[in-house]
Amino acid sequence: MHRRPDGPLQWDQLDLDAKRVTIRRTIAQDRDGKFFVQEFTKSDAGYRELELPDHVVDMLLRRRVASYSAFVFASRVGTFRHPNNYRTSWREALRDTPWKGTTPKSFRKTVATVMRDELGIQAAKEQLGHEDERTTRLHYADEVHRGPAAGLVLSKLFT
Repeated sequence: MHRRPDGPLQWDQLDLDAKRVTIRRTIAQDRDGKFFVQEFTKSDAGYRELELPDHVVDMLLRRRVASYSAFVFASRVGTFRHPNNYRTSWREALRDTPWKGTTPKSFRKTVATVMRDELGIQAAKEQLGHEDERTTRLHYADEVHRGPAAGLVLSKLFT
């Protein structure tokens, strides 16, 4: 069985007043290739509560008013979006924006990098739901390339 991370978001996972979302499900694929909602996450670390930015809460409130499904980002018939259809919708939504070509994985990597830079690698690990900080550091947060501590040496050029 194969699992997809962090999907499918349902309204019962959101507390928009508290600006929180609880990640507690995933999409899994059985041996026949059929996708289904799995009522638990891939790992214990995957089950997590996250804070939502104000602009996301505003968007979700507007979306809730027009909702016809238990799924926040439902298919046309009200079920969860098949992962391939999700990626198609993602590309379409970004087509005429500066983010054209951004994939869900590259966006996730950007989130990891920003979280690491602002709040530390532990916060990035928890945001992404990884068991091991090493996964976040090696596969998600962009590597930082820093030059040597040469300030003192270079300052001799100007004295």
